[in-house]
Amino acid sequence: MRRSLLAIFLLCALTSTATAHGLVPMLLKAEQTAPDTFQVSLKSGVPQAQTPVPIFPEACQVTPGRRWREERAHWSVWRLRCTSVPTEIRLDGLGDYQAVAQLYNRDGLSHSRLLTAQSPSLALRHSPQNVDVLAGATLSGVVHLLAGWDHLLFIIGLTLWLRRGKPLLIAITSFTLGHSLTLALATTGLLTVPVTMAELAIAASLLFMAVQLSRPAARRTGTAVVMAAPLLFGLLHGLGFANVLNAQGLQGADLIVTLLGFNLGLELAQLLAVAAVLLIHMLMQRQAQHLQTVAVYAIGSLAIFWMWERALLLTV
Repeated sequence: MRRSLLAIFLLCALTSTATAHGLVPMLLKAEQTAPDTFQVSLKSGVPQAQTPVPIFPEACQVTPGRRWREERAHWSVWRLRCTSVPTEIRLDGLGDYQAVAQLYNRDGLSHSRLLTAQSPSLALRHSPQNVDVLAGATLSGVVHLLAGWDHLLFIIGLTLWLRRGKPLLIAITSFTLGHSLTLALATTGLLTVPVTMAELAIAASLLFMAVQLSRPAARRTGTAVVMAAPLLFGLLHGLGFANVLNAQGLQGADLIVTLLGFNLGLELAQLLAVAAVLLIHMLMQRQAQHLQTVAVYAIGSLAIFWMWERALLLTV
């Protein structure tokens, strides 16, 4: 009884707090219209009460512009006239949300980055070096995987499924190859798949994982499928990863460096998740079976919920 209550409690906690990855819900754009003038716009897909208000440089006179609503988002516009070189715009209070920030100088797009609660500022005078872009993209990759419960639960499930050195190494490598391929193809425009369809398929991969984990080891899918499944599901998860980079509208060298850094961040977070699961399993061997049961119910229940949620979006 105690174990059942623990499983139900943990499952409810996960269901209420887990947020699967998806499109970044906010877009901050700063467009330089004259040497001392910027037009700033913020598009938000979250409730207005939860949308952070930009903090502008003290050297700039701010004139609010018009506001309007779209079907699933609302826009706000401001005009900045600066008496000296402006520094940055900050989005305080992002919390668990993220925002794509884009700076357009008078010649076109000059800088794009992902804003988080830990790094909420867009520099208005910025000439990013490749090493800065790489570092920022690597951090974004780490944050995206660790905060994206559907990706993270798949890695946890894969680790619980195999647990042994060589098979686990082969499976993780296959998953990496799969998502690296579709991440590159999708962000360069060579592959286009509807976002909701990709998200639905990712949820289905989690349900497959939960079903496999719920079976006795002797009745699980054969070795060939075990090795092929991570590659196939990696292809699906790569489409989900690509949502973040596609939202930034990157081009040219920035896209290549960001793609490399983001992928590196994903791998670092992936290895961290695998190591954490194996360590917990080793330290709590007596409770390992009970913990795996909780994990199976959590993964399966969330997978069904996400499949239902994303299937509804296909009908909208």
